[in-house]
Amino acid sequence: MHDYVIHWRLISLVILKLLKTFGLIPGAMAAYWLRGVFQKWRQQRAIAGWPTTQATILWGKVEREGPRRSWAEITYSYYVGEYRSGFYLRRFRDEEDADEFVRQIKDKKVQIRFKESDPETSTILDRDLELVVPIQLQKR
Repeated sequence: MHDYVIHWRLISLVILKLLKTFGLIPGAMAAYWLRGVFQKWRQQRAIAGWPTTQATILWGKVEREGPRRSWAEITYSYYVGEYRSGFYLRRFRDEEDADEFVRQIKDKKVQIRFKESDPETSTILDRDLELVVPIQLQKR
């Protein structure tokens, strides 16, 4: 968990520099892009060395943020020495897509990756999720 704190501090500094250098709108766009790059980097790092296990999607909820943005928050349970839980967030352009995603993923089994030294830290890779939920729903 400690490495994530360091990474987020570094990312926060970079985002502030982008906003200061380019202005609010271009800086915000660059920050959004940078967040995606960081997420992909974190997923690649997890692929490289984290072991896998099966998780069951317990439930999901949809949060709406403005007219064109909704978030699906998925909670899952997995067993590594004891039962543990984690969550996954995914952004959608509209609430209907997010609701459909939650409906389709509920009670499904999905492969997750967990940090061997700290099994409480886990992630679902997009590529593993695409095996469970139709790709066309996620690409909208």
